[in-house]
Amino acid sequence: MSQRLPVHIEPVGAADRGRELHGQMPVSAFERLGHWLHSHEGELDVSLHFGRGASGRRTLRAEVEGDLELVCERCLSPFGLHLDLSVELTLVDSEAEAKTLPADAEPLVLSDTRSMHTTDMIEDDLILALPVVPRCERADCHAAVRVLDSEEAERDADTGRQRPFADLDPDA
Repeated sequence: MSQRLPVHIEPVGAADRGRELHGQMPVSAFERLGHWLHSHEGELDVSLHFGRGASGRRTLRAEVEGDLELVCERCLSPFGLHLDLSVELTLVDSEAEAKTLPADAEPLVLSDTRSMHTTDMIEDDLILALPVVPRCERADCHAAVRVLDSEEAERDADTGRQRPFADLDPDA
């Protein structure tokens, strides 16, 4: 039976205690990520390791593994993408404190309530892990829409092909 992660976590206390959490999160829990997905089905395996880094600052190391279903931008067919993501975040209280971190440190700004929604801690990094242009790797992947260049359009005009909007005024 799969273990669910808690919906809310108090990251400062978890980091002070060196807490580790392991479990599954449904893909449907990531609302903003859902805009890029073909399907919201499935679960992601998530491990959250709270503690302190070498500088003494509180940290969160999140590891996420699982499959997402995206839509290929070329052929418009769904395809699976396997994610194996590991990210290290430094917990800070404000944007001002985040600016004091070394350039290679990624901040996680905590809210005033100190309790955070579990998905909020890792959703941005999941979105950043997606390909800029999702494309499947199938051999038969081909463009779903044919784009004509200007020379092809002129040839179509010369062959007598009907162009019902050709006489429209472009300034109208």
